[in-house]
Amino acid sequence: MNRYQFEDLISEYVENELSLSKRKEFEAYLEEKPDAMELVESVRANMAQMKIIPRMKVSADFNDRLLAKIQTDHARLHRPTPSQRTFFGFTPVHASLMTGLVIAFVFVSMQLFSPEESGLPTQTQIYAEDIVPSLSNPTLQNVNPRAPDLVEAEEDSSLEDNKNKPQKDFSKQMHFVND
Repeated sequence: MNRYQFEDLISEYVENELSLSKRKEFEAYLEEKPDAMELVESVRANMAQMKIIPRMKVSADFNDRLLAKIQTDHARLHRPTPSQRTFFGFTPVHASLMTGLVIAFVFVSMQLFSPEESGLPTQTQIYAEDIVPSLSNPTLQNVNPRAPDLVEAEEDSSLEDNKNKPQKDFSKQMHFVND
């Protein structure tokens, strides 16, 4: 017997409705699994509490009102919705919004990927045709050469600090696991 079969037979065992062979098999399972006895005892306690609980009284028309409520809710849930025209699954409002977005997307991508085909001059073309006055362009003699970058440096200046410091001896402070 497995756990699921055992759980199915608990209430029949408590109410003494099992056949002799099933009862012996059930009790053998109880002897094998001590925690199963706790489950049987909890079911017994629950059944005893259920018998103590007072029965509730309902009005005479309770069932009629309950069935009427179920039928009205059922009718309300299954009411057919008015059908609307759709274009590719979109309502007319959503279809027009989607069409506008697609047209805007196509227009923007055409401007990004092929601006030279349009008749309008681009910003770079406007600046390329602009004439720079000669006064604003300094001569090369007045321009200071820039300082060399770190990439162009021949030596690494960060290593100079390490050369000046003495090396420390950590051998007395280290402890290995297997020593």
